Amino acid sequence: MAELKVNLEEGNGCYYAHTADLLGCFSKAESRSEAIDALLKDVKKYSEWLLSIGVDNEFKTMSKDFLSGINELVIIEEVTGIEKLRESHGTSALFKTDKELISEEMFEFYLMIINKLPEELLRIVFQYSDEDRNKKIIPEKPTINEELIDIYNTELFYISRFGEEVEHKFYVAINMTKDELDSLTLLERVVKVRQGAVTVLKIYYPKQHEKVFKNKKDTAFPDELWTIKKIIRKFIEYEREKINAIRALVEVLESSKTTNEESR
Repeated sequence: MAELKVNLEEGNGCYYAHTADLLGCFSKAESRSEAIDALLKDVKKYSEWLLSIGVDNEFKTMSKDFLSGINELVIIEEVTGIEKLRESHGTSALFKTDKELISEEMFEFYLMIINKLPEELLRIVFQYSDEDRNKKIIPEKPTINEELIDIYNTELFYISRFGEEVEHKFYVAINMTKDELDSLTLLERVVKVRQGAVTVLKIYYPKQHEKVFKNKKDTAFPDELWTIKKIIRKFIEYEREKINAIRALVEVLESSKTTNEESR
């Protein structure tokens, strides 16, 4: 059994919850209670995934403890009135736990997760043609390619939060200009951004892990505060959210293909 420490934020009728001790585990819902219930389910799903990829030491123990059950849920901090929280590119709070230092061991653990997530993403989408990925599979929902483009653009945005010096180092790390990066296929771009992101995180972790900063470039929320821990948290949360969205699209696509084959 384990204690679960949670941060909560609310804005425009949307409630967003995330765990303080397991970055990337989160939920969004229409009410506070629904967000907490959904977070408990995501803790189980995330812990099962971590064990499936072979996490070790304290992370294996932590995952097993969460799977055995939550004996206490503690709300550490709750923030209300967050602007456009419901939207993917809205603002988000900087919590007290976002300002806490990440140990070197924990930093390496999260880098491992950041590296593993695109492997899962590629396993889901690599078998589909560009034509399939551009199909409008679910009405009023993005296509698979539109979701991939959103991942690409959003992760570039998170990298840019560090400022121009880090952003420049990112392009040096991938040995490309922005135009050259944009000329790659969509899947190549997603992989290349991840490679560069991991490189700059490693370089700037010793320099940035104690800093609170903001970047007015390319954002509707120039006063939003960031730390390296918040960037890592949002990076993992966002990709997990998009992987789930793409998986749902693929399930409908496969079901449609099966139905078409059966009707022939």
